Amino acid sequence: AYEWISNGEVHKNDDVVDGTSDTKEEVIVFLHGLLGNSKNLRTPAKKLTKKIPHLKALLLDIRGHGNSSTTTHAQPHDFQSCVQDIIETLTPLGLVGTNSPRTMCGHSLGGRIALQYSHHLCSLNTSTTLLEPPKQTWVLDSVPGRADPSVHNVLRAISSLSTPIPSKKWLVDTLTKEYKMDKGVAMWIATNLKAGNGDDKKSFDWVFDLNIANELVDNFSNQNFAKMIDEMTQEEKDNNPDDTTDLTRGDSNSSSRTGTENTTVHLVMAGKNKLWSEEIVSELKGLSSFEESNPSSLFRMHTLEKAGHWVHVDDCDGLVNLMLKGYMHR
Repeated sequence: AYEWISNGEVHKNDDVVDGTSDTKEEVIVFLHGLLGNSKNLRTPAKKLTKKIPHLKALLLDIRGHGNSSTTTHAQPHDFQSCVQDIIETLTPLGLVGTNSPRTMCGHSLGGRIALQYSHHLCSLNTSTTLLEPPKQTWVLDSVPGRADPSVHNVLRAISSLSTPIPSKKWLVDTLTKEYKMDKGVAMWIATNLKAGNGDDKKSFDWVFDLNIANELVDNFSNQNFAKMIDEMTQEEKDNNPDDTTDLTRGDSNSSSRTGTENTTVHLVMAGKNKLWSEEIVSELKGLSSFEESNPSSLFRMHTLEKAGHWVHVDDCDGLVNLMLKGYMHR
């Protein structure tokens, strides 16, 4: 499931982009975070497409989330399956070849999937795939490694609640009083409710599939975040068919890349997110493609000092300005 944004306006049809045309239009794909949906990233998409008129934004619902939660998805529910979902969405829209999305942007879980998508395409022989790797991949406050315990606490809390949910107020009160959850987080979770079906329209159910959400979180620790960035941003692409490292399922022969285009990875960190430890930041800054003083280096790290984890909410203008500068240095 998806929606388009063009020139700052939301569109529900596919007339926004003509995938068969030779115009200079470009597409950026936005991927939301865990337990969210495509609407979460509307504001930065609107601001960016307003600033860059030829840019069209495609906002996707990740499997098990938003309007994709009503679709049956085959196992396994991991990042590589999410990548395949994206490919199967883009292909019938004609967003292949030179019309392939030029930018991927994902927040939190969506950032991990955006990285997985770009790495997957960089790992393929460009002559055997319909899609070209994006020129840029923006990863918004996706902290490498296993999910923080607070994420599991939230999932356990909402998984323990029986549905239907009586009301949004009941949900917020229950999460804050019984599960000691932060009220802001509880109110955000309450936005993920939909009216019940049939005669039970006064009660609510989740808009996401909790089983899929839990499985995706379990996949966090399987993703070799730093190695993927390192491989995607190397100036010289080694051809080593003996390397069958599985960065997550499905990317065998990951270093045997024959594509000719580099992908730039922009990692945006929230200044108020304490999960960005010195150890994690040092490892990423140690990658060979990171050059702090070079605006054209293939791996860039940015910090939005006044933003918490929801960088696109806390400092949307700062984020958009970073992305505008990124477009200038492609």
